[in-house]
Amino acid sequence: MADAVSDVVIVGGSIAGCSTATLLARQGVRVTVLEKAPRLEHHKVVCSHFLQPGASPVLRRLGLEEQFVAAGAAPNRTQGWSRYGWFSLHQEGEHGWNLRREKLDPMLRRLAAATPSVALQQGLTVDAVLRDDAGRPCGVSARRRDGERVEVRARVVVGADGRGSDVARLAGVPGRVLPNRRIGYMAYYEDMALATAPDSMVWFRDPEVSYAFLNDEGVVVLAVFAAAKRLPEFKADGEAAFLASFDGLPNRPDIMSARRISPLIGRLDMPNVRRPAALPGLAFVGDAAQASDPLWGVGCGFALQTAEWLADALGPALAQDGDLDRALARYRRRHRSFLLGHHLMMSEYSSGRRFNGLEKLIFTAAPRHPPTAALVGEMAGRARPLHRVMTPPRVARTAAAAMRHRTTA
Repeated sequence: MADAVSDVVIVGGSIAGCSTATLLARQGVRVTVLEKAPRLEHHKVVCSHFLQPGASPVLRRLGLEEQFVAAGAAPNRTQGWSRYGWFSLHQEGEHGWNLRREKLDPMLRRLAAATPSVALQQGLTVDAVLRDDAGRPCGVSARRRDGERVEVRARVVVGADGRGSDVARLAGVPGRVLPNRRIGYMAYYEDMALATAPDSMVWFRDPEVSYAFLNDEGVVVLAVFAAAKRLPEFKADGEAAFLASFDGLPNRPDIMSARRISPLIGRLDMPNVRRPAALPGLAFVGDAAQASDPLWGVGCGFALQTAEWLADALGPALAQDGDLDRALARYRRRHRSFLLGHHLMMSEYSSGRRFNGLEKLIFTAAPRHPPTAALVGEMAGRARPLHRVMTPPRVARTAAAAMRHRTTA
């Protein structure tokens, strides 16, 4: 059995895990990252590849913005449509990025592996969370494909292993699950002309949502999030059901003239899951802490943001032999304050319902009232807690603008 000792062991070497490792190691913290996939180039396929503006400061801090530009990442300016008209979700000043995970994941993995004090080990499956005599997590055990066992002892264990986190299961930390009553289907296309290019498009069809996201090298991701009751239709003829979901939409892309470069990919089980972001000796980042409705494409952005929050809270305590539990509690509070409102809003809308009264007012006003369009863009950008975006004065101004339009109409 091979053994190792670190300050922090991170299970999961994707966006959240590698970003956390890099930011911690730059503070002098010894970090071991254990990743199940054996290849450095491994990447996630089912993804919107959408990084909100709220994640852009983290990318700059990691020093990746120039690499993003060199890789052809597309600034994710987006045009939204509902039956009330078109509006821009673009925020002045800050913007996010669209970059496919086949480029992003290896980029972050290489960055972490090249950072002093980071030991990246791939091809390992974690099967136990180790505990000390007091019951506090103190590391993990794992096995390689050839059967060799590995133990990594650490002062803090971090789960960065996604929505169905093995670390959470092994540590006995259940998530609060809220159902998602939509199904999702997506496909990748080349040579697809978008009427709004270089902007992407989102159609809020009420209650279903479709989008066309422009990524690096001109690759477009088409996706539809349909009511779960349409599952028999998709199972009977997924191709026809997928194409029909775009019929009649304004500025609909010419799908048949484009070249599809992937199979039609379906996601049928997408529950909203939230766990305590930290407990004594244990923390979660990215989807392992909170996996919200993928309709909004928040997973990549939240992975980067939570990695930064944990590193900022935990790094000084580890480097200076401070109070780790207090640092973890600080991270947990920040995570809850910033993301809980967004999560609950997205989870509630994932019921598959139609627009409620407030949403009708917002979508009515957005095409004709730039401050309301900015509100929607800011909400989608996830750069601030929801309660600081949807303030009573802003909601009141939106309602007034919507009523003025209805009166005029």
